[in-house]
Formats: sequence, structure tokens, C-alpha cells
Amino acid sequence: MKCAYCGEEKKATREHIISSGVLDLFPECYLTYDEHRGIIHGADPFVKDTCSECNHDRISYIDKYGKQFIEKYFLENYEKDAIVKIEYNYSMMQKLLLKYAYNDLRSKKDDISFFDNNILDFLKDGNDNKPLTNITILGGLAIDTTPVPGFMFGNKKLRWCKSPKFLLNSFVENFDMETGIIYLRKNVEFAKFDGLLLSYMFRFNSGQFILLCWDEEAGGLVENLDIIKNSYSYIILNQLESSARLFRCTNETTYHLFGYIETSFEDSMMDAISRMRYKASSSGRYYLDRLNEEWAKEEILLSKEHERKHK
Repeated sequence: MKCAYCGEEKKATREHIISSGVLDLFPECYLTYDEHRGIIHGADPFVKDTCSECNHDRISYIDKYGKQFIEKYFLENYEKDAIVKIEYNYSMMQKLLLKYAYNDLRSKKDDISFFDNNILDFLKDGNDNKPLTNITILGGLAIDTTPVPGFMFGNKKLRWCKSPKFLLNSFVENFDMETGIIYLRKNVEFAKFDGLLLSYMFRFNSGQFILLCWDEEAGGLVENLDIIKNSYSYIILNQLESSARLFRCTNETTYHLFGYIETSFEDSMMDAISRMRYKASSSGRYYLDRLNEEWAKEEILLSKEHERKHK
């Protein structure tokens, strides 16, 4: 077997798509939803094309960082108006999301041409702390604002997808505050960014991040980032800084329709719809909170029942 990272002919080992250390943080998420193949199974998602030296030595430092980062900030479920200050290493954030995207693409036998030797050398070199100039990372908080118990939608704390869609308008065209009627938009339009070669979205419970990989020769990067900054509810992480304040980047639609990003204006409209739903019942919030509390207890039982024993 030719190793996907070093390119040498060696015996294959299993490389987790999302690192085993991160999976350890969520033992209650013991099923893998493989939407690409249309199956659900009990095994961890992995790809078997990495040599032992790369898997356990050369790239393992990335997994260690990912576990520490996610454990520190995103195990908690935040309230809708929460603002969370994070400390981050920008080059490590690039490496973390690039590695996960690369693993996922190989597991699906998808196009991996973006991952040339420069990218792979960047991932393998734990001493290379210089961020790549053509990699942008967006961050925000994934918070469920629907007036519906979380267990009704299944446990999907860990999610990832290729090519998330930036909406130019909303799924909802309008709504009537008097009647509660919601009018869906017939023609939903999506933004296109020149020079965008590859993009991925990741959710780690309450942390949501978007990886954008650009063609440096195409130009227009500054203009694209200005549009994203001014139009969407995500923070663009800055390679010259080491901290950021994250706020909610989802509404009641995009929290569940993972892979879709609505504009900040449309987020506000969906929040107005959410408030309308809550006001429809004076006791609705009380019962919703009680149901979610009971579900949290059930998740603790599930995590103990399905404790990971790979170590």
C-alpha cells in the first residue's frame, strides 16, 4: 500500500476520519451515519491507507491539539445569545480541518488533487507553524433554537460535509405574525466565490467551523472574504491573532439543515419566527427545558453504556 501522507509503500493502518481522541469526547455518539453510502453502522469512521509511522507519529500531534481545543470550549451546550472567547493556534486549526477533510475525501474516493506535496508536508511537519495563505477558517457556535426537544432529531453532535452552501436569500420568503403562516421561498439562490477550490464544514457539538481552500492565482480573495464577513454570521479567524469571540452562526433551520449557511439578515428573520413559536405557548419553554434535561441524563447513561475501549 502507498501511504496517503508520505507516499511510501508500507503496511496500511486505520486512520480515523475524525480523530479517535475527539470521538472519545462523545462516547454517546456511538453510531456512524454514513450519508454518502446511505448506511448507519457501529464502527468508527476511518480510512485504511496510512502507514503506522505517519498515523501514530508524524500527524498525531494534530489530533492531540484537536482534542484539547474541542474539549476546552465545545462540550458545553450554550444559550442562544452566548459569546464564547476562544484561544487558538491558527496554523494548527488549518492543519486540523485540512487533515479531517483529506481523510474524508479519501474515504469516499473523492478528488484529493488539492492536497499536493506542499499541503502534505505542512501536515506532517509539527514544527511548521507558518499558516498557509490560501486557507481560510470561519468559526461560530452551533446552537439549537428550535422549540423542539433535541432527541427528536437524533444525536448528531459530530458532523462534517463537503461544499457547504452559502445562501444569497432565505428558505423562508415571509411569515405572518398574526396567523403564524410561514411562506417558503420557491427559488433559493446560492453564492459562488471565484477561486474557491475546496470547502468543508465541521461541527464539534457547539463549535462549528468552515474550511475554505482558495486558488491563490485566481485573485479576488480579499473581496470574497469581505462579502463573507459582512453577509454571514461567522467570524473569520485571523492568522495574526490568537483569540476570537464566537457567537451563534445557526438559526432553527440551518442548525438541522447542516451544510447550509444563511445570511445574517435571514438569521434575524428566522429568530423572529422562533420567538413567534415560543410565544404561542406560555408554558412551552418550561416543558422544552425539562425534556432536554431528561435527554441530557439519558446521554450520560448512553456514554457509560457505550464507553470506548480502544485504548
